[in-house]
Amino acid sequence: MNEFIEGEINNYCEAVSMGCKPCAMFPIQDRYVEEVKKIIDGKALFVYAEFLYPNWTTVWIYKREFMLDVIKKILTLFPPEKPNTIFDHWILGKAFGYSDEAIEEFLSSFKKSSIAFGAGR
Repeated sequence: MNEFIEGEINNYCEAVSMGCKPCAMFPIQDRYVEEVKKIIDGKALFVYAEFLYPNWTTVWIYKREFMLDVIKKILTLFPPEKPNTIFDHWILGKAFGYSDEAIEEFLSSFKKSSIAFGAGR
């Protein structure tokens, strides 16, 4: 694993550890998963890894044990398609530590797009 990837993992761990984000998520090649888990474990954080695509794994970092249930629910809501409703974006924004204001600003950029806000939810 190169220094860039390790630095990125350390940044995610720091943000989660400091409470800036309830969780962080990133894709990683399977060959690095065990090394990544050791880094995260060394920071006294939890890690959850799940198959993404052949040879790729999604790694989640979280600090509080209850977040694992939240992460698993997120995965059932958005497997791996992109979110397309206000609720989808809000719940993901909160999970990744964004403020309501930041989420609202993000959503306002889609008002003229084809996203069907609230459709079916």
